Amino acid sequence: MAPTVWTPARKWIGNLIPLLFWLILASLGVYKTVVSAQFIGPGLWYLCAATAIGWIATDLFGLYGNARMKAQLGKLLNREKLLPKESVFVGFCSPKYSGMLDAHEDIGFLCFYKDKLTFVGERRIVEVERPTVKSIGFRPNVHTILGLGRWIAIEGIQKGAPFRMMVEPRERPTLLGNLLLSNKLKRELGNWKNA
Repeated sequence: MAPTVWTPARKWIGNLIPLLFWLILASLGVYKTVVSAQFIGPGLWYLCAATAIGWIATDLFGLYGNARMKAQLGKLLNREKLLPKESVFVGFCSPKYSGMLDAHEDIGFLCFYKDKLTFVGERRIVEVERPTVKSIGFRPNVHTILGLGRWIAIEGIQKGAPFRMMVEPRERPTLLGNLLLSNKLKRELGNWKNA
């Protein structure tokens, strides 16, 4: 079934808005550099400004529509009745996934139960039993390149096969806010594993 919340259009918009901010200033920088034939001068300053503004725009608009998606998905999954209160809105990725538009393969809720951890998304449900989890750590993703994010990797062996579940918080409106939140979520996962 085609996704209704985490759609390609929503993935595109989170990339296009920051790109637009960067592109306007970068184009001016290239134009000024070419016209003046000076590599050090106003053109360079526009290119530097484009990089800074692009980074800020990525932080602010990279999760465009996130709160709306969380509410829509919560309603779709009947979150109030079916999911535990100890659930966190996250982006999810399996080890084999590689996406050009977004690091997150799916979005959904990471649910803490006494004996298991469950990701419930629009397209998939993934469960891992607590005794099977061997480690919880950080791994880089595309957001890491910009200093704006990282995966929390939950790894272990279940039914004789190794697994890795990667999640990134999406609770806050900015990428940087979620990067800071990832420390707390990793700590909570560690407490759950060792309980």
